[in-house]
Amino acid sequence: MAVTQGELSARHRRGEQPSSAPASRYPLAAPAVGLVLIAVLTPLHASWAAQVLLVPLLLIVPGVILLRTLRVPGESVAQNPVYVPAASVLMLMASGLAIDLIGPRVGIAAPLRAAPLLFALELVCVLVLLSSLDAPPETDIPWGRLTQPVRLAWPLLVPLLSAAGALELNSGHSGHLAAFAIVVVIALLVAGFLFAPRCDDTLLLVGIFATALAMMWSFSLRGDLVYGFDISSEYYSLNQTVMSGVWHVYHPNDAYGAMLSVTVLPAELHALSGIPALLIFKVVYPVIGAFFAVAVFCLARRVLTGRWAFMAAALVVMQQTFFQQLVALARQEIAMVLFAALIPAVLDRSQTRRKRWIFVSLLSLGMVVSHYSTAYLAIPLLGLAAGMQWAISWFRPVPRLTGTLLIACVLSVGAATLWYGSLTDSTSNFSQFVQAAKGQGINLLPNQGGNIIETYLQGESQQGMTPAQYESYLSGYYKTNDKFITPLPDAGQKQYALQNPPSIEPPSVTSPAANAASNLVNIGDLLVQQGLNVLAGIGALVLALRRKLPVIARQIGLMGLGGMAILVLVRVSGTIAQQYNPDRAFLQLLMVLAVGICWLFQRIGARWKLARPAILVVGAASLVVFMLGSTSLAGRFLGGGTSANLANQYGDYDEFVMTSPDLAAASWVDKTAPAGQFIYADEYGTLRLNTVAGNRSGEFDAITPETLDQHAWVYADSMNLQDNIDISVSNSVSGSYAFPLRFLTSNYNLVYTNGTAEVFHR
Repeated sequence: MAVTQGELSARHRRGEQPSSAPASRYPLAAPAVGLVLIAVLTPLHASWAAQVLLVPLLLIVPGVILLRTLRVPGESVAQNPVYVPAASVLMLMASGLAIDLIGPRVGIAAPLRAAPLLFALELVCVLVLLSSLDAPPETDIPWGRLTQPVRLAWPLLVPLLSAAGALELNSGHSGHLAAFAIVVVIALLVAGFLFAPRCDDTLLLVGIFATALAMMWSFSLRGDLVYGFDISSEYYSLNQTVMSGVWHVYHPNDAYGAMLSVTVLPAELHALSGIPALLIFKVVYPVIGAFFAVAVFCLARRVLTGRWAFMAAALVVMQQTFFQQLVALARQEIAMVLFAALIPAVLDRSQTRRKRWIFVSLLSLGMVVSHYSTAYLAIPLLGLAAGMQWAISWFRPVPRLTGTLLIACVLSVGAATLWYGSLTDSTSNFSQFVQAAKGQGINLLPNQGGNIIETYLQGESQQGMTPAQYESYLSGYYKTNDKFITPLPDAGQKQYALQNPPSIEPPSVTSPAANAASNLVNIGDLLVQQGLNVLAGIGALVLALRRKLPVIARQIGLMGLGGMAILVLVRVSGTIAQQYNPDRAFLQLLMVLAVGICWLFQRIGARWKLARPAILVVGAASLVVFMLGSTSLAGRFLGGGTSANLANQYGDYDEFVMTSPDLAAASWVDKTAPAGQFIYADEYGTLRLNTVAGNRSGEFDAITPETLDQHAWVYADSMNLQDNIDISVSNSVSGSYAFPLRFLTSNYNLVYTNGTAEVFHR
């Protein structure tokens, strides 16, 4: 690039305006050609070549058009490339929602099909593009700076390597390729951190995107169906939308079907691109989600050097919550990217006030209709930041009020109230939180014995019980709260008492050297994560209060302080943690917290030059150690078991990687059991049921003799039958016990079996 992003940031900090790029003779040519290509390729989307071209076109062209119309300067887009996919998501959701609402009124029974969606998208894009005819030359995106694109694109081979490793595991082979891909990711992160001063900012940005996508694909591509918990219900909502070809606004107590991010948006991407709906979640959404790490790099680059901005983004990439949990939450993948675009848009002063307000408003609305929890956390963050900015403005140079900050907060509150309330009636999650708060307050430190420091660092956890304790707890709970359940008379007999489950623990570390290395990795992993928690608060406080800092750095610090206040509350309150666990909250807040963490190290290195080598060594070593633990790579080489990204057994593989026989049995019982009858399945089996049946009423996950209704249908998956394990969770209390097969075979009939999964009924 002729002018690096770092130089642009330096000019911005000095108050200089970026130099204007030469005005293009035909500024509308590129987006117009893009629209033509979309129109031409959509009818040909049965071809894989057309699909490969359509996905980037759909994620780039509509966004470029919207950004130009909003007069977002090209320099600002170059500094915040997350604006492009975020704006495209907004355009896709808006056009899809428009045709969905209007179509049935003009005789289109299934508006979410390729032809109506293409017409709506092209019409909206053309109208928006025409409104940008008088846009100044400064809105032109400086594409010409991307010199030697092949040299910059080589890191994109890493996600392909990771995808190949996941597919190799899916075919039943070893995880050697998957492990090698993770080694490459770690090497790329360390190299990027150490050699950042020698690299172009664009290359660093591509490296962050590549490593983020590689780690996300290593989990999202596992299994024949979707990987994860919530995404099983999200996939059901997507399938229902695709099959019916229409989405209805009213979704009472349905927090999945009410979100455009898992209904209208993926259905539109599927219909226009031709990519199967399943692959929209498994392949395309991680591509969008990887831009969250990119956004952290770009925001950090406004106040940090390239090296420490890269480290700020690496702090996101190395979080297990990012690459394992986020891919299992399709709604949050989209909402997090919109949130990641919202924060820099709030702080971006390169636009006129009116256009900046419009852009921030659109991003806020998009976030609200994509995921409730992301919006619920963003609202207090923005509100606290606005309040603290007003307070600190009396003794530090920072604007007393920031209009975009207030608009984002107020509009998010209003939109959430309207969308989750009167429009979709999907506030069941919020209602449950209110009821829990009324009944138990914030439930301070319920599981940690009152140790506030330990709870803040480690977060709330589920309370585990022995089989006997869990059976007693469940029996009492059902007798009090589910009196309509009628157990069998012999349910309480001693011979049917719950037993300890067989051990399926991974092989232990046997070599003394390997054991020492494993312990070292575990300790290092713990120290790094807990150190980040502490440094996040210190960094935010210093950025907020330190004299002679750029305004944007102080504003990021104030957001960080607001985020830390929220994080403390989430970590010590069992009531709040049930709704949004601390790890996911920390990941979202890393958008601003990572900047403060890395600013501390950059400042130490600038102040004491002798400390620089030590800081580099510690930074690189921390990356390696933490990634070895979070990716479970250490478990593969040292023993102790691995996650599903590296093995076809243990832990999350048993829970989240679904097999065809399990799904076939779940589909059979859903179709056979009449509506209103009770279906029992354990925690893992519930995922299979949700994937084929959605959140069907009458589901229970407590398969115990004293909680089974006498006329229940019992779905047993492969883990129940082959591994003899039943996992159950009730009110943050978990139980693991041997599957009660003896009781079932003695009292219920086997009504379905496929050799792997079974269904019982009487």
